Amino acid sequence: MVPRTSRPEVSKSPIEDLVAANLDHYRLNTDFRHGVHFTALPTAFVTGFDKNAQLRIGSTTAWVTDTLGATASFLEFKGDGLSTFERALDRVERLLAVLGSRLLESQKRVSESAEAIAIRQAGESSIIAGLSASVTASLNDVLRWVYWWHSTEDTPGNVTAEHLSYQLNSDFEVTMMSAAEIAALVSAWQNGAISRDTLLHNFRTGEILPPSRTNEQEIELIAKEPPPKYTTPMLKPAGP
Repeated sequence: MVPRTSRPEVSKSPIEDLVAANLDHYRLNTDFRHGVHFTALPTAFVTGFDKNAQLRIGSTTAWVTDTLGATASFLEFKGDGLSTFERALDRVERLLAVLGSRLLESQKRVSESAEAIAIRQAGESSIIAGLSASVTASLNDVLRWVYWWHSTEDTPGNVTAEHLSYQLNSDFEVTMMSAAEIAALVSAWQNGAISRDTLLHNFRTGEILPPSRTNEQEIELIAKEPPPKYTTPMLKPAGP
């Protein structure tokens, strides 16, 4: 459940499941490190040696006994005990990645297409986009109350989006429009399939043009630039 309203009721935190999985990961990692510490230390053992003999480990000493069949070796950990912890840690790390944390997920060493990146990031930003919409609605309510207090409207409900409106940025994707998409839009404009305004609007939403620059301003900037060396249609300003 993602908070989507400005009511005073407390909703379930969008990261509550992530916190629980993170605590589980911490406990499993603690047990795993504890087991590795005690099983990885070299421990010597002997059989057939005098119990009262002082055996020292090092290249300057030698263990000697007259008992037939005597042995000396180091204890080595064997079994599936620690592997169980490793599999459990991997499972929790995958769960953390699904719940929204990319800190523990191993990154792919292969290239991804722009579409694949956009789809993956859309899923990751869904929660924060919901929070952004909720905060936007709350801020608009507050601003309309302030506007009503300083205006002649009868009730705050009479203050609509035509009077004032506030919108938080909900675009959390880092990918821009690809070169193939730009070429396709320009080709569609050149062939008369879309208008110049539609072309510039798509460039603006694709984060090619600054969001605050109008179409008229962009066309004026194009007209002021020197003509390119190669022949290509230009976006000329409207009018005679």
